[in-house]
Amino acid sequence: MNTNNLFQLTFPDSDWKETTTYTFEGPNDSGVQHNLVLAIMDDFPKNVELKDWAKAQCDVSTHLLPGFEYVEEKENTLPSGVKTYEIVYKYIPADEVILFQKQWYMFIDEKAYIFTSTFSKKTLNTILNDVARIVASLRVGKGEEEGREYRIQNTGDRRKRE
Repeated sequence: MNTNNLFQLTFPDSDWKETTTYTFEGPNDSGVQHNLVLAIMDDFPKNVELKDWAKAQCDVSTHLLPGFEYVEEKENTLPSGVKTYEIVYKYIPADEVILFQKQWYMFIDEKAYIFTSTFSKKTLNTILNDVARIVASLRVGKGEEEGREYRIQNTGDRRKRE
């Protein structure tokens, strides 16, 4: 397994917080440059159900993306035991171009994780399988409470506290 440590940062225990969105570029297939985006959020209502929060987040897209249409929604559990809410939708950004996006929503250790990936109709049956394995490989490490270090690795984007 290639973990490819890209960088490591150490933060003091103060008002620093991570607000980065990670983007991973995948193959160009069927006219689509595939990618996987991971957003990690600290600021979200902690008393909300995952399904309700995921749907509310995705509903914003219904007004922003032309031709938006829900394709599938389901609850799932990753092999790690993390519960997810998964949404697939399609939209039409240009004439005769139909794109699909799949989003995986999950709550882990008081944080919300949202993965988003874009597909063509063809690659929903091919590249989606690889992306789903990447998402399933997410591991969120815990470490000492003094200081924070984040090590970004390409094993589905691992974020480690040490």
